[in-house]
Order: sequence, then structure tokens, then C-alpha cells
Amino acid sequence: MMSPKRMLNRLVRRIDDFFDSLRFRMVRVSGRGRKFPIKIATYRGFGSQHTIFVQGRVLVRKSFREKDEKSFFEYLLSTYNQFESDEVPNARLKIQVGNNIYDVSTDKEGFFTLDERLDEPLPATADSWYTVQIRLVETPWRKMDLSTTTTILIPPQNARLGIITDIDDTILHTGVTSPLKWKVIYNTFFKSPARRKVFDEAAAFFHALQKGKGNKQSNPVFYVSNSPHNLYEMVKQFLKIHHLPKGPVLLRDLGFPYRLHPLGYKGHKAGSIHRILQTYPDIPFILIGDSGEKDAYIYHEIASDYPDRIKVIFIRDVRSPRRVRKIRRFMEDIPEVPLQIFESYRQAASLASAQRLLNLKQFEGIKREFTEDSRD
Repeated sequence: MMSPKRMLNRLVRRIDDFFDSLRFRMVRVSGRGRKFPIKIATYRGFGSQHTIFVQGRVLVRKSFREKDEKSFFEYLLSTYNQFESDEVPNARLKIQVGNNIYDVSTDKEGFFTLDERLDEPLPATADSWYTVQIRLVETPWRKMDLSTTTTILIPPQNARLGIITDIDDTILHTGVTSPLKWKVIYNTFFKSPARRKVFDEAAAFFHALQKGKGNKQSNPVFYVSNSPHNLYEMVKQFLKIHHLPKGPVLLRDLGFPYRLHPLGYKGHKAGSIHRILQTYPDIPFILIGDSGEKDAYIYHEIASDYPDRIKVIFIRDVRSPRRVRKIRRFMEDIPEVPLQIFESYRQAASLASAQRLLNLKQFEGIKREFTEDSRD
């Protein structure tokens, strides 16, 4: 029997489908679609020499002009425009990866996904990033020839470890545990990426993990968050401004699920981590999150499914002893996967050094370098 939640999702989806279909027909009949300026929003992907996973979205381009430096009201308007997006469904695109060319189409929310095993493997390269060509050839209203590029992460041969981390309240101070999530709303709509707070020494910690114990590795970093795709550009800018390692940023679809997920579907975050682990079967991973919401419970399930692949789970304590005690008890049934609770990234670095995951002197050196850069 269908659960009440699933029944509600289906009802809301049908109502949403009806109004989307009505809007779509009105645009087609009026001919306005032929005049719409179109853009392709791309997201960093990942893969290997033999596989690729890349996503993007086709949208109507807003007339609002973006600036590097924004006033308070310009940033508020910019954030609003990211959420108030007009998607283009049933658009056709061609994606070229090396000598491989694939045809994809957008779904009802304008998203396209290429998740394939490559017909012709990509050549080995020392660079971790590979360029993917994307060309929009048709919308429901007219033929197009609009091109752009994105990049996919292909870990080099000297990668010995993969890092999968949450963002909100793990790296970025969000306030997700605040009453009614009012801090999340304030921080999202009223603070630019430059004004958002990163936790002290987080950048040095992740760069040290990326370099590994011998300081000669190029370990991949993946950011997995339940924040919506609408905030992708903000998250990407935040990571760059605050010197976090470059990596794929895997965000979720906003609002009620418009796809009928199979029974047993565990959600965006768990699904993304499963996909990463399956893409790199020979690389062990560490998982990093916080005690504020569900990270520990998602990671517990992942570690139970892949006990030989997860080296350690790091959980940042959001200053709630009761939550930490509950998490420690919950994790007791997988003793083969160590759980490390930390309050600061200096403490996390010491714990990681003890497990030979990073070089503590390298962490201190990176931290000094970033501190000096911030003073210039």
C-alpha cells in the first residue's frame, strides 16, 4: 500500500505537471518561446577513463546583469533569480567527451544527465580535470547552436584516498539546526559568498588530506550536499573564495520530487555517495559531516554497505553532547570503521595524522600560507 507521504508527493506532482503543461502550451501557441534567450547551466562532473557522470540544466536566461561586486539589494535580487528559474524541458543537446558523442534531452525541470560507460576510453593524463563539450541543438520552440564547456574530475594514478564531505555546517556555517531554520534563510538570501563564514582551518585540513601523508598524492575531494542546484554558483564561489580544494559539487533537486524514485530510495546524499564509490572501486574513502542532522546515519548505512571501502568517518560536533552520545551508540555496530568526533579542524587534523591520512606539518604550513594570504 502506498504511504501517505508518497500519495501526497504524487498528488502535488500531478498538479505541478498540469500547470507546467498549461504554461508550456501557452508559450508554444503564442510563439514567445522563439524569442527567449537561453543559457546552459553546467555543473562539474566526475568519472574515469571509462565512465562519465555529468549534469546540467537548460534555462531561460534572465535579463538581470550579474556583477562581481554586488550591493545588498543586488545580491538579494541575484539570489531570488537563482530560485525563480524558468526551465526549458524537452531540449536536445549533444555532449562530446574525447571522441565520444552522446545525445541527451532535458526533463520537465530542464535537467539533463549523462551517466554512461564510454565507448572509447579517455587517454591517460596527469591533469585531474578533463574538458567536456556541450552543445544545445534544439528547444521545443526553435533550432539552436549554443555551446559551452564543463569539466569532469578524473583522479590521477597517484590518488590513494577519496574524500567525500558535506558542506552545510561541516565547512560552511549555515545554521541548519536553528529554530525554523531562520539562520539558513538569512545566510542564503542576505549574505554573499565572500561574507559567508567558513570554519577555521577547514581549507588547510582538506588540502592536507588531498596531498596525503607523503605530501605527494592528488586525492579527489567530492562535495555532497542537500542544498538545491539553484545555489550551485554560490557554493562554487564560496569554495573558491575560501581556498577549499576544487571538486565536484553534487546538489539536489529543489522542492517536491518530480521523479518517481523506486521504493527503498535513500535520498540524494546517499545516492550520490553510492555512485562515487561505484565509480572508483579501487579507491578507499573517508566521509566527513556534522552532528547537526542526518550525516552520521547516512554514513553509517554507507559504511555498512562498504565496510572495506570506508577508512574512517569524521563528524564535526555542533556543540550538542546529547547528539554526540547518540551517534556514538549508533555507530557501535560497525567497529571496523573508526568514528572520529571533532570540534575544530586542528583537532581533526591531529586525528587524521594519527591514522596516517595527512602530514600534520603540511597542515600547519598550509594554514600559515592561507593566513598570510588573507592579510595581504
